[in-house]
Amino acid sequence: MQTTCSEHIRPIDQVVLDLLRQSQGLTVHELTDHLEVTATAVRQRLERLVQVDLIERRKESVGRGRPQFRYFVTPLGMRYAAASYADLATALWREVMELPNPAQRGRVLRRVAKRMGQGLGESIPQDAGLGERLSAMASALGKRKVPASVSGGGDLPILEVHACPYPELTELDESRQLCELEQEMLSEAIGQSVQLDRCCLDGHAHCQFRPVAGTEVSQAGSAAG
Repeated sequence: MQTTCSEHIRPIDQVVLDLLRQSQGLTVHELTDHLEVTATAVRQRLERLVQVDLIERRKESVGRGRPQFRYFVTPLGMRYAAASYADLATALWREVMELPNPAQRGRVLRRVAKRMGQGLGESIPQDAGLGERLSAMASALGKRKVPASVSGGGDLPILEVHACPYPELTELDESRQLCELEQEMLSEAIGQSVQLDRCCLDGHAHCQFRPVAGTEVSQAGSAAG
């Protein structure tokens, strides 16, 4: 199973992220002063946050002495540490669902799915095999606090999403259009159509997306509309 950011995050991590995003980067010594813990404890925590791409370190020279590292929050770390946008997402979803023209509503959802899929697809090697692309997708979802893994192997790998990405919105979505959006988003991102075989909303332990053979998606023209 893929390791996700959430498996590495503890309350002290949130404190570190908050300190870093309020500054122009901090050194281990500066963080030690803020947190009132040992430098060793700070280094261990920073190393784990670097490994999951929430922060980055940059070397800087200080006079003739040894260079030191300064730590900064990455764009992913900023998204992870920022306030929740659940209220905004809920309001936008309600507005889309209330569009009076079903065809217009469908076009909007396809464009949203395409845009979201393109964003996820930036971290997926499109020239790789299907299994590798699905593993990269599981990793990308994990970094967005959506636990996922790949089961099976060979020509039949399956993407399993272990928690709904939009738990608050699914309560408003009796027509399952969110599920369709997620399916189109994943198809766009991995470059091949996927089919939703199992869904948490039906009582299953997780959602299961199965690639459909012979349905490669054009990154330039998919989900257009």
